[in-house]
Amino acid sequence: MATSKTVRSLGLFWFRTMMLSGLFIYCGFVLTLLWIDAILPFRSVEETPAIITLWRNPLARAELWYAFRLSVITATITAGLATLLGIPTAYSLSRFNLPFAYVINTIVDLLIVVPPLIVGLTLVAFFGQTSVGRWLNETIGFLYTPLGIIVAQFSVASALAVSVFKASFDQVNPRFEQVARSLGASPTYAFFRITLPLAKNGLLAGFVLSWARAVGEFAPVLVVAGTHVGKVLPVLAFLNMSAGNIELTFVVTTFMVIVSAASLLTFKRLGGRVYVW
Repeated sequence: MATSKTVRSLGLFWFRTMMLSGLFIYCGFVLTLLWIDAILPFRSVEETPAIITLWRNPLARAELWYAFRLSVITATITAGLATLLGIPTAYSLSRFNLPFAYVINTIVDLLIVVPPLIVGLTLVAFFGQTSVGRWLNETIGFLYTPLGIIVAQFSVASALAVSVFKASFDQVNPRFEQVARSLGASPTYAFFRITLPLAKNGLLAGFVLSWARAVGEFAPVLVVAGTHVGKVLPVLAFLNMSAGNIELTFVVTTFMVIVSAASLLTFKRLGGRVYVW
């Protein structure tokens, strides 16, 4: 009996060790990348005043703050639009028995797996090669304009928002709505007064995640808006890396790592364990 327990304990120990080894190796990989971002700009700097100067010079450049403001403004608008469209989309997927539901879910999730560069090229082809797209571009102006940045960001970030929103609605028991309707509440009242408040944290988490995804978007923005109008933070980092300006490049990357980490922590804090990517 004791031998059997010992064997089971050893088996559990080695199983946990094997699983945790994978976790620690992966965390070490991510931390190594973060360490490179944090240390590489200072590899040739030995004195603290020189380090301060290294940071102060890029931070004093107007183009950095222009890119920062542009990224924040466009990402906020993008996340707002993704939320407005994503909530009814996610609710429909979560609550309604739709025909060909798997096909519809695949269509909704498709932009998560399509390479962002392909999304950008598709948008350029739509606005430049189709009659409807050309009319929209000539009437409103999307290519090489700030609106183009928002469209490019929305095309990628919205799918993540819908995924998180759907997971949030899935966690709300539909019986609450059914009881409210049986007591005379309208579907609209039940949605806004019962379902939406119960799913609030997940919806906020989806907004934060879509915002962070929009801030970090590079390829579609570069293709649709160009390097002048579309000079958001990732594009600014790319341009300065291409020009050999390593200091400003890594200041921008550090900014983006901090923003990404803060956004992800907020997302996990709000969404808890009930979310999907």
